[in-house]
Amino acid sequence: MVVLQETIGREALIALSNQYDSVADALMELIDNPFDYRKGRHLTVDIRLNKSRDEIVVLDTGGQGMGAADLRDWISWGTGHEHLTTDIGQWHVGGKLAAIYLAEALEIIVRRSESNEILRFYDAHWGSRTVLLFTSPEILEQRQLPKLLSEVEANAGFTYVRLRGLKPRRYEAGILKAKLSNTYRTLLLQGHCTIKVDGVQVDPLDIPFAPSYVDRAVDIPSRKLEGGVTVKGRLWITDREKFKIGRGVGLKAGVRTVFNGRLITDGEEFTHYLAGRGSLQRLVGEIEINHLRPNTTKDGWDRDSHGWIAVQEFMHEQMQPLVTFLNSLNEGNSVSRQQRKRAENVRHSVEATLKRIQFYHSSSPGSLPGGDGVAPGGRAKAQARSGSPEPSETSRSRGEVRNRTEPPKTR
Repeated sequence: MVVLQETIGREALIALSNQYDSVADALMELIDNPFDYRKGRHLTVDIRLNKSRDEIVVLDTGGQGMGAADLRDWISWGTGHEHLTTDIGQWHVGGKLAAIYLAEALEIIVRRSESNEILRFYDAHWGSRTVLLFTSPEILEQRQLPKLLSEVEANAGFTYVRLRGLKPRRYEAGILKAKLSNTYRTLLLQGHCTIKVDGVQVDPLDIPFAPSYVDRAVDIPSRKLEGGVTVKGRLWITDREKFKIGRGVGLKAGVRTVFNGRLITDGEEFTHYLAGRGSLQRLVGEIEINHLRPNTTKDGWDRDSHGWIAVQEFMHEQMQPLVTFLNSLNEGNSVSRQQRKRAENVRHSVEATLKRIQFYHSSSPGSLPGGDGVAPGGRAKAQARSGSPEPSETSRSRGEVRNRTEPPKTR
């Protein structure tokens, strides 16, 4: 009897690697991996974009690092040790696909925490190879390490990923920093990690509270929903005037959803239809969702699942008090923002004019509009020439008469 066995062609994997929207999205797959193995330690992630050398380096230190078994799991597609529900990575494919998307050559140097063994994997054609790989890692000595790794503390765990032969993508450090600031905002705020891009530390995205409405914030204690899904977080009214908009990041009205500290989606309305509706644009929030896995690219959820439907119903109810309050602000002030700006400009103009009138009146009353020295319309009155006779009543009424015809002589 014929034996049926599933296989996977590497051509299919190369095709799947094109699912990423940007270099930043792909790089974050490599950054996600060490968060699952930091084991409560403070993690430092250092990203170097070196377009002149045609390479990108991602180095994480302070976590668990990787040993031989971990490296074998990393190279395997879709298999390996079982992931926990607290792991950001869930599918055993993200980092490998990201490396194919970004570059031709892949080098990985690793050491597990509290170990002296340093291993190196290298594939010059990771980004285009169509046959499956069979190889063994190389054991390195300390003196063989790249300069960047010479600064790592002895026995500290690390993973060094170098991508060479970059594919024609858009590599911009500014956009990458903005994306990292947004995606890892919760982990950065909680002090679980430090992220650097070309030596510059990334700060967490600041989403300011509106001072007048701080008391309107809605705290959501940890709640267990249908299917074992848990939700916790906060909703608040933001001060959009103070939000710093930059390239690669914006602020959407709605709720940010986070999985184990990593942003998955933002602008979730949970059927409240916030977009473009006046004061409702100021409603934001952030909730942590656990025990419900995001999709393979970590940019969405299974919206047909019972777990997501339970989250949606719960969050609709939690958002209702803030939505009602913000709607009441809209009803009390139907004037648009643009109209308010125009009215404010007119007010400033009128105030400036009144101040000028007050100044001229105090310094020279005759220069005021309608004063003794000013004709209607603000023009100065004509002055009589010196030495000219005063006009007669007739001339004043009829004006000056010239070349009058002499009357006929009588006989």
